[in-house]
Amino acid sequence: MHKNPTLLVLAAGMATRYGSLKQLDGFGPNGETIIEYSVHDAVKAGFGKVVFVVREEILADFTAAMQGRLPDSVEVDYVAQELDMLPAGYKVPAGRTKPWGTGHAVWVASAKINEPFAVINADDFYGYASFKLAADFLKSSSDDSESGLVGFELANTLSEHGSVSRGICAFDEAQTLLSLTELTKIVRTDSGDILVQDEEVQHTHLDGKEVVSMNLMAFKPTVFPYFEKYLKEFLSRNQHELKAEFYLPTVVNEMIAAGETSVKVMQTPEKWFGVTYPEDKATAIQRIDDLIKGNSYPKNLQSLTGPEDIETTAHKAQDIQEIVSHFAIQGHTAGGTPYGSGHIHDTYYIKNLQADCPDYLLQRINHQVFKNVPLLMENIEQVTAHLRSKLENIPGAEPDKEVLTLVPTRHQASYYQDEAGNFWRLYLLLQGTRSYDLVESPQQAYEGGKAFGRFQALLADMDASLLHESIPDFHNVEHRLRQFTQAIKHNQKDRVKHVQPEIDFVMQRAQLMSTICRLGREGKLPLRITHNDTKFNNVLLDSQDKAQCVIDLDTVMPGYVAYDYGDAIRTTAATAAEDEKDLSKIDIDLNLFRGFTQGFLEETCASLTDEEIGSLSLGITLLPFIMGLRFLTDYIDGDHYYKIHFPEHNLQRAQAQFRLVEVLEDKLELLQGIIEEISAACHQATTKQTK
Repeated sequence: MHKNPTLLVLAAGMATRYGSLKQLDGFGPNGETIIEYSVHDAVKAGFGKVVFVVREEILADFTAAMQGRLPDSVEVDYVAQELDMLPAGYKVPAGRTKPWGTGHAVWVASAKINEPFAVINADDFYGYASFKLAADFLKSSSDDSESGLVGFELANTLSEHGSVSRGICAFDEAQTLLSLTELTKIVRTDSGDILVQDEEVQHTHLDGKEVVSMNLMAFKPTVFPYFEKYLKEFLSRNQHELKAEFYLPTVVNEMIAAGETSVKVMQTPEKWFGVTYPEDKATAIQRIDDLIKGNSYPKNLQSLTGPEDIETTAHKAQDIQEIVSHFAIQGHTAGGTPYGSGHIHDTYYIKNLQADCPDYLLQRINHQVFKNVPLLMENIEQVTAHLRSKLENIPGAEPDKEVLTLVPTRHQASYYQDEAGNFWRLYLLLQGTRSYDLVESPQQAYEGGKAFGRFQALLADMDASLLHESIPDFHNVEHRLRQFTQAIKHNQKDRVKHVQPEIDFVMQRAQLMSTICRLGREGKLPLRITHNDTKFNNVLLDSQDKAQCVIDLDTVMPGYVAYDYGDAIRTTAATAAEDEKDLSKIDIDLNLFRGFTQGFLEETCASLTDEEIGSLSLGITLLPFIMGLRFLTDYIDGDHYYKIHFPEHNLQRAQAQFRLVEVLEDKLELLQGIIEEISAACHQATTKQTK
């Protein structure tokens, strides 16, 4: 079940037939644009965020025009669509000036969208019922391969002032789309007949009841790799074409033909109108006036304001104590002190004043990073319950020490939301444990490998479909590269000129680093339940440096085993911290590498495929590359995601991670040999045990 989908507004059109920027033209009594009515309807229907795709040359004017004209309750973001925004390895044909089309616009927006979303044209009026159909579909559809299309009756979509192009929907009795056929030059004659005057299908009659697409489509974020796939195919076929366009309906048709999506057609009763020609403006103004008189809209949309933005503030001791009081704790506590070195959440150590009662860890969850806290906490509840049930059946295991224990609220919820909108959770503190940012011995590395390997093995029989994606595309390097490209394009803090060597480093490796994504799409690597943040400091060790508990479960979700292995090597076998300033100190400790790999494969080799074991070496370089890419992207964007301790901290982190990539690349053949050696020995030992 999804909540708060995003509305993607395609506003980069050239408006050649209209003669001016129709996206910003006023049609309401107070100069309201069609966009404002669409956003009003979308928010009312249940959308929580709006992303605009706009041409670079109008971006400043567009953002200025929208300033203060959209509901306060909706998050707004912008993406610039430019000709040179293409997948790695592709270039703009010499002499091309024409935009790439609506399919390209959707692909460009992927850097800003991690949730289910609907697509609309900026200059088309769809009506509330249409947005409600899309929102309800996105909230209720649990199949990530299912898409939706809101269809209009053809007769309700024609212009009286010239021809239009429409995508005719063919669908079966179950309302499943079979194909979209683009017809151009559709006109309504003076006698009321509807004709297609395209040269190849001259004078074809239509009855007006055909269901057509007006680009109001609903997708899950899992479609973005397919958009990129078909964009690449389009670019390869049209290397020298100056006018060919990559259309949204083309992508949908390709995905349907390949069995990559099924599209549910939802027919709306609304009457569409838009502004293709200058003469359409008077009609649009009249239609909006009629809707206002019919009480569909207020005379002034700006009179409707949303709730105030949630402010996050530092919490005093009395605030912490008040928050803790909402949880079902034992004993008595007084305030809290900051704890740990995590980048994402605010964590506090809660000391119990009653000696025979436990201490606690309180966390304020960063809901800017984890957009859906209820689903995040549902994941953690399910994973900890499954781990506990497995350990309870293993002789000698200690579930209370080996699994995190969530303390429920007094109303038996897994989290508490305060009046300011902040989300809080409480864990039992595991006494006598410690963690290390840097590993100090091969034995510690071995224990870390066993901890993460055992964690994955214990979850091997848990249904992965039960888990939600707490951060969609978390380790998807193709998605991270798209975000990186957007950050460079926007250059919000004018920092790009200072990081050109780092940008070059990324672009030189972009295609190679996408290998795991490609193997996954091809079905050669299975999805498993993985931790996805296997830094060594996410393993708690006991006083004897034996692994006790895997922590930081926010990113536990389906993933590839190479992700867990690669990120663990990044923090286990590296000879310096992830933000080391002196790059000469960064190397790979082969003893630590061998120790971790030994522990990890002892726990997992029996369940991994040969392809997965082969992919581990890919993960070794991929994960520090991704982390460096994320740090660099955040630096270019202005340091919004990660906490920093000094102005250049994110850049320093990125440089350290990229140096680690170089070291690993130099030693990759040696590291592959160690993996193969240990894997063979583990398989041999497992075979002996089963005889």
